Amino acid sequence: MKQLSYTVRFLTPAFLGNADQIGQWRTPPFKALLRQWWRVAVAPEMKFDTDAIRKREGELFGVAADSGGSRKSQVRIRLGHWDEGTLNQAPRIGDVSLGKNQIPAALYSGYGPIMTGPRLKARAAIQSGAETQLHIAFPENACIEEAICLMNAYGTAGGRSRNGWGSFELEGEKTDVPVFAHDWKMAMDLDWPHALGRDEQGVLIWQSAPQADWEKAMRLLAQARADMRRYVPDRLMLASPSGTRETLPGWDKNERVPNSLRFKVRSEGARFIAVIFHMPCLPADSLMQKLRSHSKQDFIRCFTKTHEFLDQHSQFQRAK
Repeated sequence: MKQLSYTVRFLTPAFLGNADQIGQWRTPPFKALLRQWWRVAVAPEMKFDTDAIRKREGELFGVAADSGGSRKSQVRIRLGHWDEGTLNQAPRIGDVSLGKNQIPAALYSGYGPIMTGPRLKARAAIQSGAETQLHIAFPENACIEEAICLMNAYGTAGGRSRNGWGSFELEGEKTDVPVFAHDWKMAMDLDWPHALGRDEQGVLIWQSAPQADWEKAMRLLAQARADMRRYVPDRLMLASPSGTRETLPGWDKNERVPNSLRFKVRSEGARFIAVIFHMPCLPADSLMQKLRSHSKQDFIRCFTKTHEFLDQHSQFQRAK
């Protein structure tokens, strides 16, 4: 078994709720993230075969099954502490412009954990700058180190994490691995996030200039999200539900399709960079079959517009 230790530090507030809905450091979100990015790390060598990936994942991370096929995890994760968060007021990161209206950017990008006011839904969240030790033990040659590298570069944890909340960094020994990027239109043949996308200009990652604080980086992400939703032909194809009662024809209000464009904040010295990246995939087959008036090509056209929007954005540039 190999053992590695890291300092994990939140760069933006994180909404990791315990049983009492209080923000608290907990190991399950980090183990879930490690599994998620492990799938991305091994997907190319396993030819994106979901059955083969699922089998190997069960052998490595364990399986809980009533039928007697349970298997104990070979990966162990431990945190230095399970302290509760101390952030008891909604973060203030400025406003987002929605046409002629302005609303608090934290409410716009964090709605759910952050409620009208704005105020926190829970009694506390984990504050920016909070840190602890993350200890991981795992078998050799299991692609865990590659997954840790991806998790550090692209991972976020907790509620509304795809909007940049719960951005974190890992300090410690990390493997510098080349990132596999899949032709994004070909990636849309699959219905699960398996790789970063790329087009003829390169990998689909955009980043801002360094900002003075994390609040400015988060406001940039919130405004970009708002503007992007107005730019595309149908914002419901970006993510569903969209914050309104609208749904795509054939879907009901309970259908959930997360945005495959993800947001993260990274640090650069004492400054912060807003990052947007695309992990292209289609909604699940069961949902695609319900659609009455949209096809794979419609989703491709929609995300082509998002790439166009970001390539033209004055505050973001393609990552080198």
